Amino acid sequence: MQLCVFKHRYLVVISCNNNNASVDGRLKKQRMTDEQTIILETVLQNFGIISEFSQNLFAANCSFKEYQKGKILFAEEKKNITEYLVLNGVLHRFNVTDNGENVTTGFYLKNTFVTPNFARTVKNKSIFSLQALTEIQIVEIPVIALDKLRHTDQEFKNFGQRILEFELSKNLFNEVTFRSLNAKDRLIQLRKDFPNLENLIPHNIIASYLGITNVSFSRLRSDYAKH
Repeated sequence: MQLCVFKHRYLVVISCNNNNASVDGRLKKQRMTDEQTIILETVLQNFGIISEFSQNLFAANCSFKEYQKGKILFAEEKKNITEYLVLNGVLHRFNVTDNGENVTTGFYLKNTFVTPNFARTVKNKSIFSLQALTEIQIVEIPVIALDKLRHTDQEFKNFGQRILEFELSKNLFNEVTFRSLNAKDRLIQLRKDFPNLENLIPHNIIASYLGITNVSFSRLRSDYAKH
């Protein structure tokens, strides 16, 4: 998986067959498409990885993977030592209540990094689960590899800082502003933050994120459409 030129590399691709969110899969090598490469370059640049040298360093340490809908990438209270960059698809983070119900607390869509490992783990164990809600294409990089790059390359140091600032800003908005809105305004905000999400994933998951029942969500959508 080592590379010399960022735009002409082969990365490991795992195609997973979803059998009740199993980890079944087969391994093969495949070139990233031009679109995937552009997305990866753009996201890296947005977070400060600008030079071809630093982009190559990232690519040399990461792997490209494809998962089917339903795949759980990591589970709550289980060990996880990987960072994730979403190239395509939709994932959600969730926790399981004492009653066995899944509560969705956030979404990750195209061109985004999943919450950094240090912020979503306690003693290397995840504080939430991460699941694919559609077919997804992601880039994974071991935490230890990214940490090493952050300590040896200035662009990666800036990269880590920008991701941290983005995550803090997003979480602060969610806790202070989003949660203080009524259900209708939360739906309006969700549509601004995640356009077309309602056409991509099950509505019960959106209802969970909004903190309302499926029936209330359906009624809310109907009322909103009338106006």
